[in-house]
Amino acid sequence: MRLKFQIRWCTGKIFLLGVVFFSTLAPAQSNVNVRVMAANLNGDSQKYKPFALRIFQGLKPDVVCIQEFNYTSTNGLEANTPAAFREMLDAAFGTNFVYFREPYTDGGDIPNGVISRYPILNSGSWTDTQVANRGFAWAQIDLPGTNDLYVVSVHLLTSSAAARGTEAANLKTLIRANFPSNAWIVVAGDFNTGSRTETPTMTTFDSYLSDSPVPVDGSGDSNTSNARYTNGPRKYPHDYVLPSFSLTNFETATVCPSHSFPNGLVFDSTVYTPLSDVPPVQFGDSTNAQHMAVMKDFLIPAGNDSGTNPPVIVTQPQSQTNAVGATITFSVGAGGSGTLACQWLFNGTNIAGATANPFVLANAQLTNNGNYSVIVTNLFGSVTSSNAVLLLTNTPPTIMTQPKSQSVLAGQTATFSVAATGTPPLNYQWFFSGTNIAGATTNPFTLANVQLTNTGNYSVVITNIAGSVTSSAAPLIVVFTNPAVFAQWNFNSITPDGSTATGTTTPSTGMGTASLVGGTTSTFATGDTTFDPAGSTDNSGWNTTTYPAQGTGNKTRGVQFTVSTTGRQNIVISWSSQSSSTGSKYGRLQYTTNGIDFVDFPNAFINGTSFTVKTNSLAAISGVNNNPNFAFRFVSEFENTAANTANTNYVPANSSSYGTAGTMRYDMVTASGSSYVAATAAALTSVAFTNGQFAFTISGSVGASYIVQTSTNLAATNWIPVLTNTSPCIFTDMDLTAPQKFYRALSQ
Repeated sequence: MRLKFQIRWCTGKIFLLGVVFFSTLAPAQSNVNVRVMAANLNGDSQKYKPFALRIFQGLKPDVVCIQEFNYTSTNGLEANTPAAFREMLDAAFGTNFVYFREPYTDGGDIPNGVISRYPILNSGSWTDTQVANRGFAWAQIDLPGTNDLYVVSVHLLTSSAAARGTEAANLKTLIRANFPSNAWIVVAGDFNTGSRTETPTMTTFDSYLSDSPVPVDGSGDSNTSNARYTNGPRKYPHDYVLPSFSLTNFETATVCPSHSFPNGLVFDSTVYTPLSDVPPVQFGDSTNAQHMAVMKDFLIPAGNDSGTNPPVIVTQPQSQTNAVGATITFSVGAGGSGTLACQWLFNGTNIAGATANPFVLANAQLTNNGNYSVIVTNLFGSVTSSNAVLLLTNTPPTIMTQPKSQSVLAGQTATFSVAATGTPPLNYQWFFSGTNIAGATTNPFTLANVQLTNTGNYSVVITNIAGSVTSSAAPLIVVFTNPAVFAQWNFNSITPDGSTATGTTTPSTGMGTASLVGGTTSTFATGDTTFDPAGSTDNSGWNTTTYPAQGTGNKTRGVQFTVSTTGRQNIVISWSSQSSSTGSKYGRLQYTTNGIDFVDFPNAFINGTSFTVKTNSLAAISGVNNNPNFAFRFVSEFENTAANTANTNYVPANSSSYGTAGTMRYDMVTASGSSYVAATAAALTSVAFTNGQFAFTISGSVGASYIVQTSTNLAATNWIPVLTNTSPCIFTDMDLTAPQKFYRALSQ
């Protein structure tokens, strides 16, 4: 006869269970003790630390349903990578352990997972509809014998019993839909329940899982929440190991060298004695963990096992098709006596360091396409799997975030960026108004020292090996600044005093006066911190109020700026403004050439509740040039005259109702223009037809403004302006449908 020994230990001491059988008979039935643990042993950092690893080492579980499964290697270089988790398993369990971790990877994710001494045949993650940063991690584990173990690692929501009840109901549906009806099942983890009878959470679980017997510590306490969170003894039963009814017949005591726990064990290092039973656990280790470890043991029939079986592959690696850059995972399900070792191969050649199951290939590239297989070995032989084919395909670029429009002051820097995905490398070419920008092949694209000539639409074409995509156009608006400014109001205190509530209406540049119109009143408040050089600590804006009652006094109240344009032409007015929520949404720039009669600029302006820069060009209005009586106003306006609607009322900027106490606030009010040039008579030269277009050159006094007019006859009243520009310039007419046209150019 011969003896077969099953070796089982908790720690420190080895127990030998002898089974005698005769070689002339069939081998006797052997039993295997399987210890299942629920482990939310993470600390407040939500990364597993040495205290948790010591608890795993001391308690020696076979299967762990782990929560908040995050780990950074001891050298700090690997965080939540296969190498990091391999280091964790090797240190806390052993080199023969395998794991599955849910595919949650963002900074706030706290995924569940399963760690097993035995091969994981299948695994996955079911969606938890109540929470976004984790799911229900499940695994099918190849236990010795004829039955597999199906485990689900869970971390239920803390917010309410109702939410946990929904999770319990969803989990029950998923288990019944995906696991065999007679399967050995364990649901374990952090349930966050307030009591063992919480409804509907525990009543749902109790309908198909068993909470009896209830594990306890050496003093009979079944609660698992950390005492430091409850300001005293452990208070709540948060953590469970719940087997299916088909598995309860195999429950057995959790045995350690000096103690036996018939119901299973709640392990608290501050309670358990002696700690020499569970080296290298230290007294304060459980204090650092969020919860206590909970364990139940099962003594299962392992079948007729001589203990010398060579490896056999149960589940072959599966072929995959994915995109370049994806993370690829190959796994194999295998059985056999003793410890199984794996060596993965690529096209028949060993992959260095690829000895884990599953094998994970991060950031896969086209060079990784090919055949993957694995050799599984133990002391009694080896077996090679079939090939799993990896096919990676290129994906064309896809734009996730389009370039943004922007307004900048002339001389400042504009930056455009785009976010895109696709097979790398991604190539960028930026365009200005549909034309390639030489050298603009980076993302982001930066345009320094912008000028008015840079105003227009910017877009980008992104290409890779698989295709291309064109972004939407992002307009760039360039606002006039110092080189052409002859008067400006920034409303800041002349001597900085650190307060935005004080200021002045004296021009900060040039000469002029600022006044209130129609009965408005004013104070000083915080100005535009983006365009005002004062920044934020001493930046004042002119805050005006006391506007007309609803539906009265259209365009009669506001602010006025009187400034001579003598020696200037091509006048442009720019400013930054906002309204309070009950202030007028619409306003109008008005101007005068005689100091008395004000004329509306053709378009109204719109205020929101934060500052935006506006620009109105008066360059086409010759009367404002070289004029000592020039002035302009900003006044509040009804919607019907501002936006051509039927509503003869003021519209609030961001409220359900307009109010007379609403404010309109102004900053960086600027008048700019070029030097005035007295014009001589224009000359029209270089007349030509090119590609169906008619063009000629307007010349005269260099820098003087000229207006090109056209007519179908020579009647004095029938001339229509079509272009205003400074000499010299080119006029092009693409509308050649009329039978005849006459052209002339007049100085402004």
